[in-house]
Amino acid sequence: MEEKISSNKIMRGIIISFCTLLVIMFVSVSNSISVSAKTEKEITPEVYTLTLEELGGVKEKISGSDIGVKYNSETPRVITYDDGLLQKRINKLSCLDSSKIFKSQNATLFYQNNGYVISREVYGNEINKNVLYEQVVKAIKSGDTTINLESTNCYEKPKFTATSSEVASAKDTLNKYVSSKITYSFAGLTQYVDSSVIKNWLGVDGNSQVTIDAGKVKNYVDTLASAYTSSLGISIKVNGGYEGNNHSWIIDSTEETKSLIENIRNGQAITKQPIYAQTSVASYFSNVGETFVEIDMAKQHLWYYKNGYLVVEGDIVTGNVSAGHSTPEGVYHFYGKQKDSVLKGEDYEAPVSFWMPFVNQIGLHDASWRSTFGGEIYKTDGSHGCVNAPYYVAKAVYENINIGDSIICYN
Repeated sequence: MEEKISSNKIMRGIIISFCTLLVIMFVSVSNSISVSAKTEKEITPEVYTLTLEELGGVKEKISGSDIGVKYNSETPRVITYDDGLLQKRINKLSCLDSSKIFKSQNATLFYQNNGYVISREVYGNEINKNVLYEQVVKAIKSGDTTINLESTNCYEKPKFTATSSEVASAKDTLNKYVSSKITYSFAGLTQYVDSSVIKNWLGVDGNSQVTIDAGKVKNYVDTLASAYTSSLGISIKVNGGYEGNNHSWIIDSTEETKSLIENIRNGQAITKQPIYAQTSVASYFSNVGETFVEIDMAKQHLWYYKNGYLVVEGDIVTGNVSAGHSTPEGVYHFYGKQKDSVLKGEDYEAPVSFWMPFVNQIGLHDASWRSTFGGEIYKTDGSHGCVNAPYYVAKAVYENINIGDSIICYN
């Protein structure tokens, strides 16, 4: 009897345990369905909002109702939206307002203490609209409620940073270029092209490639002789004289510009003469020599070179243009020199300390009766054809010039 009772207790316990298990399973299943249903109910067009986390802690929201979010009831969690509405909403975002945008900037190179150094890049807040659109669509389809624009690469980044190999290479190239030192030495002119000049011709393009401004280099070549305010570097057209135009000369600006750029690219330290447009330098210096007087009648200025070096220069007064006494253009030779002479003409007698004739009765001399030289005096109050010079200029030429040396007169 006791055994039967014991068996019944055991059976009753098993039944109770099984029922308890069923209750637990039922409750679990019920909770699971409830949560799932709740999730589907919460993610609706009316309550769905996508938050955009922007730089500086700024947040903007795109609501489901603004873009026509819908769910496919037959296939849970498949989300659709109105692309036209989405495009309009994105266009209205504050982060795309052009008035609030500053662009990222590449690392730059600047000249400092005789060399180039790198300035770090700058990160801006300009949005790549295509990337932003793709990330927003991706978030909507996934049911995500937040996008961090920086971590999803929505911002435009600098193309080149301070650690970019292209920037390092550009720095090395720039420093090579400014290490060049080209010395021009001719006709008494010494001109240096070094870092202080070269740096103004250099640049770096959008691909971090070093550039040399050929236009600026050519401007320099065109004014190579500006240190002496002379006519070196431009064509001297001599129409008269014993040998006509044979002594005209010109620096070939185009070819010399190319040559100078090549010197800089090679980082050279050299002394050179410019490239002449004549077949050789001899066409000028061998014929005229390196000792000559240069008279620019347009500028009313004289330069005297001896053995290629400038001895003296100064303003002058040439022949009176209005009276028809213009000093003749041409390449001539001094055929005499005399101290303390009196120059005589039909209507004048003029004592001079230094007289150096070069064509007919026209010559170079001092003019103690003049207090000023240069400018436009020659047009209405010039000489009878001679070159009037200040005492110190005439003296310096007289003491150094030899009979047979050349004088070049041109406009």
